[in-house]
Amino acid sequence: MGLFNFLFEKNYTNLSMDELHTYLKDKEKYQFVDVRTKQEYKHKHIKGFNKNIDFYKFSRNVSMLDRSNKQKPIVVVCQTGSRSRSTCHLLHKLGFEEIYNVKGGFQYYRGPIAK
Repeated sequence: MGLFNFLFEKNYTNLSMDELHTYLKDKEKYQFVDVRTKQEYKHKHIKGFNKNIDFYKFSRNVSMLDRSNKQKPIVVVCQTGSRSRSTCHLLHKLGFEEIYNVKGGFQYYRGPIAK
C-alpha cells in the first residue's frame, strides 16, 4: 500500500442525517461522541451525543478514549464534518472497529437539540 493510500484510506462510514436519526433511536448500541470544543458543545449539541471530547485536545492526547469500548460502534460529529473525519482516522489507528462520521456535521442537523 502506497503512502497516499495509507494517509487517505477511508476506514469509517459516512452517515446521512436520515441515517443518524435512525441510529439515535438505538442509543444502547452506539457510542455518540461530539468532537467540537467544550464551548461549542455547551452552547448546544445533538440530543443523544452525551460525550464531548474536544478534537484539538484529543488529537494531542488520544488516551482520552482509553476507557471506551473499541468493539462498540462509535458515531462522531463536529460542526462541519472535518474534525470528525480526522477523529475517525485516529479512532481506527486506536483499534476501534466500527466507526461512523456524521456527514456535514452539526451545521446540517435538524432535530432535538440539548443546551
